[in-house]
Amino acid sequence: MSATNNTAQARKLVEQLRVEAGVERIKVSRSGAARRGGPASSGWRWQEGVSKASSELMSYCEQHARNDPLLVGVPASENPFKDKKPCVIL
Repeated sequence: MSATNNTAQARKLVEQLRVEAGVERIKVSRSGAARRGGPASSGWRWQEGVSKASSELMSYCEQHARNDPLLVGVPASENPFKDKKPCVIL
């Protein structure tokens, strides 16, 4: 049964890696001079990519903030972690 479990875990991992590989990413590569401590102006392109990624992330967060349970909370009636009964010992 251990081999079956390992195979199932490996398949789940492969599927997750395929999903992650398919995610569109913004290419950000620093020039060689910037990596070696060269002039700061030589690394302007990677900063542009980071700025684009961070602005897209901020935009996404702002658009979805009203649905975020960490920001708006969860109504007690919908909270799956709320205790159904108080502790008998206390």
